[in-house]
Amino acid sequence: MSRIHSTQKKIAEAKRASTLEIMVWFEYEHETLSRLALVITGDIGAAELSVCKARELVTNGASPFPFRKQLTEWLKRVTIEAAITSSLHEIARCESRYRYLNCTHSEHLLNGNDSKLRQFRNLLLHIDPEIVIGELDPLARAVAILRTTGRASILDCILRLRLSLDTVLAANCRAMTWFAEKRTGLTDKATTPRQKLEKP
Repeated sequence: MSRIHSTQKKIAEAKRASTLEIMVWFEYEHETLSRLALVITGDIGAAELSVCKARELVTNGASPFPFRKQLTEWLKRVTIEAAITSSLHEIARCESRYRYLNCTHSEHLLNGNDSKLRQFRNLLLHIDPEIVIGELDPLARAVAILRTTGRASILDCILRLRLSLDTVLAANCRAMTWFAEKRTGLTDKATTPRQKLEKP
């Protein structure tokens, strides 16, 4: 039994990307990774630093190397994590903007495999990052990237951003509404976050 287990382990390890493959892929995907980090951080210098930190984490063996088939998505996740870590302070400062807002749109809770979120991911990867930075705050941008590119659930966003459910739901609503506006070119007032009844 142990020989079979050992053989299976060797086969699995052979399918994992090597350090060299990861470094080559970091260079190959550098533009995409920098763009994702820039949308989160809002700053070119911070974005490049996030990509460098992600590369360091990988080379230091902070997490197991991915399988080759998953390499691109894995590099995106590692870079997103580094960018969010460096931006947590700015993200947390946005929380008060969402305190009295809530989302009543079930379609905004769809998971990362949904076609609308795939369209959103494609938009974020092709639109000028300065437009996203100018129109969405750091929290909405972080949620947008986590939900679309990171394929994170709302719970994942809560844990990663260290914010409340209501805050993340409202920021997700803001991001999804923005996407709908960009996609259709029209402002659909029916999909904006609704004001809660409570007064400040």
